[in-house]
Amino acid sequence: MVLIEDTRNKEGKHKNVHDYCERHGIEIVRQALPVGDYMFVDGKTSIDTKEHLDEIARNVLNRSDKSRFWREVRKAREMGIKLVILCEHGGQIKSINDVSKWKSKYSRVTGRSLIDEMIRLDYSYGVRFVFCDKRSTAKRIIEILSEETKQAE
Repeated sequence: MVLIEDTRNKEGKHKNVHDYCERHGIEIVRQALPVGDYMFVDGKTSIDTKEHLDEIARNVLNRSDKSRFWREVRKAREMGIKLVILCEHGGQIKSINDVSKWKSKYSRVTGRSLIDEMIRLDYSYGVRFVFCDKRSTAKRIIEILSEETKQAE
């Protein structure tokens, strides 16, 4: 099993992913990916990691970040790649339904407005949102990519 990590991902950002893969005999190769941060070789699913809901809100709702994020979403769809956003928010946020209770510390974005946009992304582009805490990021990446690979077979 070979996991590809995008070269635009800052080296060392996800040291826990590298440690997990080493412990489980999964090779990691750094190379440019068309979308997202992680993929299996020959995979049709890509995982884009987000540190927390504020980052997702900034990507989805803020005009300064919106164009890059939306270009990546459209590119994934055009290439037939399923895009999964893995949000490392942790705490009480365990599913998309929990987002409605969230309040940003940094902006006036509400959980309700963010969840509406996330649902639109899922419905219109097939973007899936998964939540975890930072300690389980590596395990969730491998689980999601493995599940998607099995479903594609």
